[in-house]
Amino acid sequence: MSNQQDVIAELLNSVREKDSDKEEEKSYGEEHLTQLRTACDNFLRKEDFKVGQIVKWKKDLKNRKLPQKNQPAIVVRVLDEPIVSTDDESSSPYFLENLDIVLGVMSNDGTFLTFYYDSSRFESY
Repeated sequence: MSNQQDVIAELLNSVREKDSDKEEEKSYGEEHLTQLRTACDNFLRKEDFKVGQIVKWKKDLKNRKLPQKNQPAIVVRVLDEPIVSTDDESSSPYFLENLDIVLGVMSNDGTFLTFYYDSSRFESY
């Protein structure tokens, strides 16, 4: 199973868990809340990218298999009008995602691949 499928399966399992008076409520500490706030702030802080610029995932915002964590990607195109993901499952992390940047990465076998992403998830390398 891919990392993406693992994350989705984990999310679905957590949603399927029954709420019961017998089950203990999870407690999230300050560290979790700080991480949540920081990830949100990072997501909302948008950079202007240019073709040829090298970028990487922002901390805690990687939602795709490629590029890998800390793997450089190159900006191939910045879209004037974002493409809105057509994923029709509102529980999917890709539901109505704004895909506004095309990035190129090198695969493990040395092939140059391009993919569409939400630029809010990236920062300068």
